[in-house]
Amino acid sequence: MSSFHSIGDLSRSYQLRLGQHGLKTRLDRLTEELMTGVKTDIPRALAGDLSGLAHIESRMKILQTFQQNASEGQNRFTTMQSVLERMQSVVDELGPRLLSEPSIASDQDLRNRADNARQDFQSMLTALNTSSGGQYLFSGSKSDSAPIGDLTAMLTYLNAAVAGATTAAGIAGRIDAWFDAAPGSGGFADTFYQGDDSGDTRFLISPDRHINSKLTANSSELRDTLKGMAIITYASEAGAALSTDTLRELFSEAGARLVKATATLTSARSDLGQQQAAITQAQARNAAEITALSLARTNMVGADPYETTTALEETEARIQSLYALTARLSKLNLTDYLS
Repeated sequence: MSSFHSIGDLSRSYQLRLGQHGLKTRLDRLTEELMTGVKTDIPRALAGDLSGLAHIESRMKILQTFQQNASEGQNRFTTMQSVLERMQSVVDELGPRLLSEPSIASDQDLRNRADNARQDFQSMLTALNTSSGGQYLFSGSKSDSAPIGDLTAMLTYLNAAVAGATTAAGIAGRIDAWFDAAPGSGGFADTFYQGDDSGDTRFLISPDRHINSKLTANSSELRDTLKGMAIITYASEAGAALSTDTLRELFSEAGARLVKATATLTSARSDLGQQQAAITQAQARNAAEITALSLARTNMVGADPYETTTALEETEARIQSLYALTARLSKLNLTDYLS
């Protein structure tokens, strides 16, 4: 004969299960809030007014974008500084030597020096094709392609530009004219330089500040260096075709340009340094505002760890009490109860 369950028995069983479900749901919620530090029901915590929170989160996303731009800019300018530093180390050492050696060195020593300078020039051209983050640093707004070619291509253009010149002054003048030719005149800017100086390379690093470096492989700040290196490299390429007197004079022509280049490279590096300082300042301001906004957001939606822990302990105690009551009524074990 089957046992009889009264309406009271069924109601009590339902109430126990309902209480069990409610406590387990509360336990899960409080556990998540304790782990994340954020209220699980944000609309309820803010009484349905999410406008303030939306404003804070939107502002934080904008600032994080600024920070990413600033970080990319800092990497970019740091790498550019490194390239210019390597160039200047060569120029500072080579320029004075090219001016002094013609009066004391032998013809063979001068030709060896020219050959060594040619290798330095190749390294410079390679350095100017440096890329960072998939962008070429000295290409201006056309950053998806290398700004200049290699030394072989350079010598082809130099030989064409110098053709017909027989004196050191004439050779150096032709090389100067090729480097300084206006766009459209068939000079360096048209034939060897592959970047673009006309586009906009600015990007925002804070709500009220942008950075922009117009320094490219075609910039006047670099052309004195390129001219001096090109002249001495041409001397190396011409070899025995140059008389000793012409070779010595080309050394002096190249040295004069490299000595002048020391000042222009220093100026270029100073401009980059100012941009780097602006980035550092912007990063500090952005970080301070992000911190303030994060605190404001936490005050709005954060779960107080002390209150959450207290509520969690209370919920666990109630679950234990409900289990004890249910076990006495149904003779359950804890494993079955929690399943």
